Amino acid sequence: MSKILIIEDDPQITKILKLNLKLSGYETENATTFQEAWSKINSEHFDLLLMDIGLPDGSGLDLCQKVREAGNEVPIVFLSARTDEATVVKGIKNGADDYLRKPFGLEELKVRVSKFVKRIAPHMQTIKFGELSIDPAKRVVTLMGEMISLGRKELDILMLLARRSGDIVTRENILSTLYDNADLYDRTVDSHMSHLRRKIRDIAGQSLQISSVYGLGYRLEWKT
Repeated sequence: MSKILIIEDDPQITKILKLNLKLSGYETENATTFQEAWSKINSEHFDLLLMDIGLPDGSGLDLCQKVREAGNEVPIVFLSARTDEATVVKGIKNGADDYLRKPFGLEELKVRVSKFVKRIAPHMQTIKFGELSIDPAKRVVTLMGEMISLGRKELDILMLLARRSGDIVTRENILSTLYDNADLYDRTVDSHMSHLRRKIRDIAGQSLQISSVYGLGYRLEWKT
């Protein structure tokens, strides 16, 4: 079942959205503030974000930009009463996929939701790299037939490397994709890499390695 996060501080609008989306077969959660939404986006998987612009502790425009800067490709649809061209353009530039003006028709909303939920399905397909298999939706990793227990950042790093199919992933790419503040968290990449390498080695020995490419970054590769 597809899961949608409704980011809206108006309880009446939230109630209407949750009811109608549930009747259409979607699972929903809601957040009423910028910080609550950001926390949920980073701890759960969603297939679509329905986002108001005016939030009590920040702007939906900034939240959208933050989501994209973190490397999250989840579709984002703004629901807003602000109809001026500058706001709409900024929303799209910040990474939104669509902009629906309030008040909106529920049938129109459901058509747009259906379009975007279908669109993201391929991004949640299982990632396979040799004898490594990752289910992004369930966040389950299997290596050589055995499940690995990984921390959230460890799993995010492994997915980033596996999706690149043996190509080099730069340290800057890892930082910008996984962390809010690259300067603050630069020192933690080595720690996550060390833990991830150890867990992989415990199962695969030297067969699967995260190799450091001097001056460039990291590469996930199978050794024959």
